Amino acid sequence: MNHRTLSFLLGTCLALTTLFVHAQYPNKPIRIIVPFAAGGASDTAARSLGQALSKSMGQPVLIENRPGASGSLAAQAVLTAPGDGYTLLWASASMAAIPLVQKASPFQSLNELTPISMVGRLGYCMYVPSSLPVKTVGEFISYARANPEKLSYATGSLGEYIVTKQFMKAVGINLVQVPYKGGAQAMPDLIAGRVQLNFGPFAAGLPYVKSGKLRMLMTLQSARSAAMPNVPTLEESGVQNLFTPTWQALFAPPKTAQAIVDRINREVAIALRDAALLSQFDLQAIQPEASTPSALAVSVTEDLEKWRRLARENNVAQE
Repeated sequence: MNHRTLSFLLGTCLALTTLFVHAQYPNKPIRIIVPFAAGGASDTAARSLGQALSKSMGQPVLIENRPGASGSLAAQAVLTAPGDGYTLLWASASMAAIPLVQKASPFQSLNELTPISMVGRLGYCMYVPSSLPVKTVGEFISYARANPEKLSYATGSLGEYIVTKQFMKAVGINLVQVPYKGGAQAMPDLIAGRVQLNFGPFAAGLPYVKSGKLRMLMTLQSARSAAMPNVPTLEESGVQNLFTPTWQALFAPPKTAQAIVDRINREVAIALRDAALLSQFDLQAIQPEASTPSALAVSVTEDLEKWRRLARENNVAQE
């Protein structure tokens, strides 16, 4: 047997083995690494998706929370994982901005991972403690101006931080940041009045609004929410041009086989029609949205440029 024939046979065997492995996928549990602490909106959405995927894929889908560094710790774990489809990243839109604010960012573009699919979009709102003597956005602005640098704001993600920076610049106020590992961790301090503002997911604060512990001053959506029809939108509140990308999406490690990416992409689209998932998403005010891998990659690229402009305009420096 000559060298050329041997190489051909080895290549054929490798290709057949690869096809066999992909055909058997998945044959063990799948991990989705979530960059936020348990209990928040993203974590709840990821668990809902995991349950739906478990039913259709025939394997457990496990959620692993790895909060910290605005999502860098979770991203690093997936960047270095094997591209076999058994370790996935639940990413939020704000993670596209990590290279702009972290000198030690694990990536220069989130697209260094393998895009799989959009999953949905969160609705965001402006929350204040009910003990704060304000009931409208205008009253909050006046109160903050009368108490310069005495008020603080909670952030549970990079997106919440940049949105709040935009808001402060737009209305001419200055507040002190208090960072948390996730929105769920910020809520007790917000309720107690130890921090006075949070731009967070709709569902994170809604139960406390209904119980009277928080006030929702506005939503960052284009239309009023059916759940809170008396709460004005951003535009109705007189605040302009806040960039608030709120997509949630799945990514795989680099060099994940296209056959596996396509399989997960199809399964996500199926899961987003699951009645139990849709019910949970509705409770969390999450708009389900699937996409192709290429469409997700385009969104990452476009958002990075928008984040770059916002970082420059709001003096957000790398740390």
